[in-house]
Amino acid sequence: MRIRLLDAGGIRTRVLESGTAGGLPLLLLHPVGFSADLWWPNMPALSASRPVCAPDLLGHGFSDLRDPAGRIGHGPILEHVAALVDALGWNDYAIAGSSFGAQIALLLALRHGPRVRRLVVIGSGTALQTEAETIATLRRTRTNAMRALEAPSAETCRTRLANLCHGLPDGAAEFLLPAQLTAYARAGAAEAYAALLDAMTDGATARPYRVRERLGEIAAPVLLLWGRQDPRAALVRAEEALGILPNARLTVFEDCGHLPSLEHPAAFNGTVSEFLAGA
Repeated sequence: MRIRLLDAGGIRTRVLESGTAGGLPLLLLHPVGFSADLWWPNMPALSASRPVCAPDLLGHGFSDLRDPAGRIGHGPILEHVAALVDALGWNDYAIAGSSFGAQIALLLALRHGPRVRRLVVIGSGTALQTEAETIATLRRTRTNAMRALEAPSAETCRTRLANLCHGLPDGAAEFLLPAQLTAYARAGAAEAYAALLDAMTDGATARPYRVRERLGEIAAPVLLLWGRQDPRAALVRAEEALGILPNARLTVFEDCGHLPSLEHPAAFNGTVSEFLAGA
């Protein structure tokens, strides 16, 4: 595992990288309010036969909090990720996105077409729920996250995770705390998060970036990966998406909430690795 700071479209970008050249590269996109550190338990297994890159998205972690024009929102984040893929020199690649990261992954697939060979969509209400459901969910998300961002402590971060997960084993997320607390303590981090959630819950601003109505355009094979007890993304919407996406399958993890990569890492790593290998 290694960490680098890259320039992606004029944005200083922190990335976690693992693996070697040879297989289809994999881009990992984290949920809103998190950072690439979420993927720490997954990267060694997922990079066994391919290069893997997990960036801190614009406005998150230790990447710049806004783009060079001072913007944050769906558009600037999408542009940031597209610029990162080009900076990495990737042509064909796969993406696994969790929650908001999955919405960005689908938007990138719509933009890059056949360059995106495979997609993993993990517990994403922002991608698959109705506009009204998405706004209601994001308002709860904002309330949960702002407690940690405005008063970062080990306890507020643990509470936030507990509200998202279903029976997360004791100590399973302790590795996240140092990076999360440091990122939340950055000057302007809470303000950038609030501005992003304002943009995501404004219908007129967010509507051009909705993907639920465009799922039929996604040509790449898609793995929908859901926790049965996800409190942020309704499983029924993933089941509906199976009838719309041209080439999709659904895997449901039992006793699992919003973050299956963290709650059940071994099962998650095996399921995703098999899918990426074409199994």
